Amino acid sequence: MLKSLATNLLFIIAAVLMSGQDIGAQRLSYSSGQNISPGYEGWEVDADGSRWFVFGYMNRNWDEEPDISVGPENMFSPGDADVGQPTHFLPRRNRFVFRVPIPEDFGQDDEMVWTL
Repeated sequence: MLKSLATNLLFIIAAVLMSGQDIGAQRLSYSSGQNISPGYEGWEVDADGSRWFVFGYMNRNWDEEPDISVGPENMFSPGDADVGQPTHFLPRRNRFVFRVPIPEDFGQDDEMVWTL
């Protein structure tokens, strides 16, 4: 009986200690002040044969909707910095937000970079 009571007590203590670890492991969420990262969603081909890269983004803020004008902090390269990318960023993950035409001469080793 005493051995059974000790085993049960150890089990309860272990369960309490392990449940406390979950509280510390939860992710923090922020209303503002966090970064926005671009997301490459894939590519599409229209019926006429034109090709497009598709992009979205992740705004890590829960409330803040930053505006980032086209320029050094919101640009594509190489080529024209403004390809129709958003300048107003809604909170959280936003998928398939806009398309960028793929140049005719775009090769396997070429890159298109969205700096955000």
